[in-house]
Amino acid sequence: MWGVLIALAISPFLGFWAASALTRLALHPLGRATTRVLGPIRKGQWGTSAWLAISHGSNDAQKAIGVIAALLFAHGSIHSLSAPLWVTLVCGAALTFGTALGGWTIVRTIGSRITRLRPLDGLTSSTSSATVILVSSLVGVPASTTQVVSSAVVGTGFGRHRPGHVHWDIVRKIVIAWITTFPAAAAIAAISYPFWRWLA
Repeated sequence: MWGVLIALAISPFLGFWAASALTRLALHPLGRATTRVLGPIRKGQWGTSAWLAISHGSNDAQKAIGVIAALLFAHGSIHSLSAPLWVTLVCGAALTFGTALGGWTIVRTIGSRITRLRPLDGLTSSTSSATVILVSSLVGVPASTTQVVSSAVVGTGFGRHRPGHVHWDIVRKIVIAWITTFPAAAAIAAISYPFWRWLA
């Protein structure tokens, strides 16, 4: 349990520093480039966005798959923790549907309310986020995609040496939400567990 909590706590900081470092590195050759570079940068964003989507699925979907596989194993429906194909497909579909249905408010907040994002900022933040999340998946530790991406966007503001352009009130609200959701979810689970056990 402690390993999971530590990984979830560290990953946003990794996203922040990776985006900040990559932004500073990219600004050296591209900071004074002409507008001709905007075309390739925008095209590159399609690739990094796809990479981020794959990373998102590789980590967030696996959390749900792991829980369902553990429940099926405990019930005796499967004989190993290797999830059936239908579980993977259902979790992937649920993640896609949930993101499409309720994710736009989060997208707007991260994309426009934390700091102003230029095409280069979008490229560096998505690259950094995708890398951190995919490495976390390969190592086998959970990471919150929303937390990593939000931290990476803040990191781009620092990478441009413009921390004053970051809307810290929005960042503060996001951090408060991060801090409160973990104990709130644990409390709801602890309170509801006896009820569901009684029903079973």
